[in-house]
Amino acid sequence: MTVTDPTMVAGPRKAPPLALGTALWRLLRDIVLLAVAMLGVSWVFREILANATSAVNVEESFTTVIADTMIFTLPFALVIVTALRSRSLLKNRRGLIIGITMLVALAVQTISVGQQAITQTGAYGTQTSVQFTTEQSDEGVLVTAIEAGGAAEQAGILVGDVITAIRRDAVDKAALDTAILQSDDGAVLRFRLLRDGEEQQIPVTVTSISGVNTTSIYMGYVALFVTAILALVIPFGWIPYVLLISFLMPLFLGYAWLIIATFSQRTEGLLPVDTTGNFGGLTLDNWSFLSGQMGARNQLDIWGVTLNSAMIAVVMTVIVLLVASMAGYALSRMNFPGRRGFLSMTLILHSFPAVTLLIPIFIVLQNIGHIPLIGDLFGFNTIGGVALIMVAFELPLGIWLMKGFFDGISWDMERSAMIDGATRWRTFFEIILPQIRPGLLALGIFSFLGGWNTYLIPATFMVGTRTSNLPVLIRDLTGEMQPVNWNQVAAVGLYQLIPILLLFVFAQEYLLNIYAGGTKGSS
Repeated sequence: MTVTDPTMVAGPRKAPPLALGTALWRLLRDIVLLAVAMLGVSWVFREILANATSAVNVEESFTTVIADTMIFTLPFALVIVTALRSRSLLKNRRGLIIGITMLVALAVQTISVGQQAITQTGAYGTQTSVQFTTEQSDEGVLVTAIEAGGAAEQAGILVGDVITAIRRDAVDKAALDTAILQSDDGAVLRFRLLRDGEEQQIPVTVTSISGVNTTSIYMGYVALFVTAILALVIPFGWIPYVLLISFLMPLFLGYAWLIIATFSQRTEGLLPVDTTGNFGGLTLDNWSFLSGQMGARNQLDIWGVTLNSAMIAVVMTVIVLLVASMAGYALSRMNFPGRRGFLSMTLILHSFPAVTLLIPIFIVLQNIGHIPLIGDLFGFNTIGGVALIMVAFELPLGIWLMKGFFDGISWDMERSAMIDGATRWRTFFEIILPQIRPGLLALGIFSFLGGWNTYLIPATFMVGTRTSNLPVLIRDLTGEMQPVNWNQVAAVGLYQLIPILLLFVFAQEYLLNIYAGGTKGSS
């Protein structure tokens, strides 16, 4: 008769819950470590790296941005860590978990507000203003009141003036308020305004005023409490996806605004509004460029510009595929003197920044332009010349990718074809190339996108609208000679995205192949 030990149970044994004191100590330890780590990173960037770069006369804002980002995200990070660690350490003590998380959120925001009050920063810091009161009207931003002796009065702004633009940029009340708040103390804003039916331009000097921004304080409490609630209710398995979406949210919001703005008269945030600021104002006028009209601008041959972009992209794609496939095959299958040196040189060439080669490229294109027959096709200020430059920049990467795909193909298939009497050319075109069709499609897609979206080379080596492409056109629409219709600029940008979206929708599988096959292979 077998006696079973009751203490021996099949399967893994669950760890006993931690004692309350131990769990709270570990939670406090994790919170303190996180705070010290983030504050330490902020201090290193602000006090050490920023001073080091300024000591060598390097002007940059990266260190300050990182330091400010650490400080801004610290309260949210503390609340999230508190909620997640409480759920892990305290297990089923739900009331205690909620209480601790909310208490930490309250304490963190209160400490933050106190720090701002002591240092006179943030909500307690100075704010830029021009010291007048405005409201939205049909004609623009109407000045309704002016502070005596303030910046607006000193500049000559009068009650009843209607502000229509800052320099070349048309503004509504929201855009005007944002521009003032984002300006530095002493900055000069040039207001375009209507006074008694006449347009005038008046420079106004922005000044700093002290005050307490209670709205930002209340919104800070609300944001932390909402963050705490989400961290308490979201399942652990969702956390990586939530973090990914959070990091990508600015990108999502940017594309959302782009789409909304193209069909709106104006926007306030993500809301379409009409000229009076009311919700609505949907319109198709921003797409009038498809018929050659750009509002108050000159006539525009949008289809000619689109054809230029397409020609650059197509020529670049065809040449890159042809040359890269042959070069990649030769480097993968043949041994010849200088092979390794050639491979190394392609990587070096790919690492050269395009801007460092602008002057040599200009000289080359000028000389090509003097050659009979081909000068008019591939010289300076020609579509062919720009396409050849883009091919030169794309080929090093294309050769390496194609070599990787060829390295993944067995020699047996190729040897069998050549034993049966096939020439190397026939083997290459009829046997080998079909095996790397996904790689060819992937490289072709990337080459087309590179040619379609290229800006630096066309902006430098093509002059005039006859040879402009779409990115250069968008640059021209935001020039400094007249007010910018940002909604119409957004429409042109969305128009340029249409082929890219179609390629992404129908070719996702082939795009992924460039990572599955193009990075493999030996040298």
